[in-house]
Amino acid sequence: MTLALAVEKDTLIVDVPEHPPVRLPLVGEGRASKLLIFGYPGRGRMRYGLAVLDESGLVMLEAPGSRSRRAVEAFAQESGLAFEFRAFDTPQGARIALARRSPSWRAVSWRRAPAPLPRLRVPGVRSLRPPVGSPKVWWREQLLYILLWAVLAYGVVFAALVVLNLTDPGADVTRWMGPLGVVALVLAGVTVVGAVVLAGIGRRRTRNQTAQGRELQRAGEPHCRLVVVHGRLLLETARRTRELKASELLLYSTEAGTTGLVVGGGLFHLPGPWDPEEVARFADRNDLRLEVRSLARDEYLALTGQVKDAVP
Repeated sequence: MTLALAVEKDTLIVDVPEHPPVRLPLVGEGRASKLLIFGYPGRGRMRYGLAVLDESGLVMLEAPGSRSRRAVEAFAQESGLAFEFRAFDTPQGARIALARRSPSWRAVSWRRAPAPLPRLRVPGVRSLRPPVGSPKVWWREQLLYILLWAVLAYGVVFAALVVLNLTDPGADVTRWMGPLGVVALVLAGVTVVGAVVLAGIGRRRTRNQTAQGRELQRAGEPHCRLVVVHGRLLLETARRTRELKASELLLYSTEAGTTGLVVGGGLFHLPGPWDPEEVARFADRNDLRLEVRSLARDEYLALTGQVKDAVP
């Protein structure tokens, strides 16, 4: 991600293409005080990024991508900011540090519609398929099979007529083209109607999962959600799905307005806005113990520093 840093009066301006400029204060409480270039081991190579920290070391802004250490350090010296290069030993260490959000935290992303969450990939041998004996699922599968065989039969007949026309030019195959055209229109109509119906079923199922407390999604970016499938608690992000062995949730807020969710007594830290009513419903429907706490600044620093992993 390409970005430009500038100082205008007492404000640090972070300009990202296709994104409104982010303005961070350089004076007063909660001001930007340090530029951090961080690195952590990724798949086959080191991953780098730039973060702006406040006086307590909390993240005000984070942007992935490699940048010139010399240029960033020179800009920090000219602007009266501290500079640090930090190499994390593990990706978990980087995520834990970057998830410690400042009250002035700002999200930086491309100006486009947020990508939908991928289809849930459940780790392990168990799948998301409903019970085999479900009548609704059985009839749905039979209708899909019928449509599939109809499309295959249409393709075979059309290919046979083409081959017959090439091998025997004297044969009259044009009279069959009319019925084939009608069949093609019917199949196209059935496909369109089926796609609309399936999309509606998918949206209704998502709403039902949220209403029934089987899904809990974080507002804002980056996207992540908690889902319960077959009694298993799953954490889904844009890149992967993992199973969590947890029986408790902690919904916290600080005096400065920072909010987040801690899963499993410090197992996972999920900073960001979570709807309290949806969290309570999710915990109640899935037999999870819920604790709601208001944290002082020192308590927040201690809590977010001792978790085992996080989703910034």
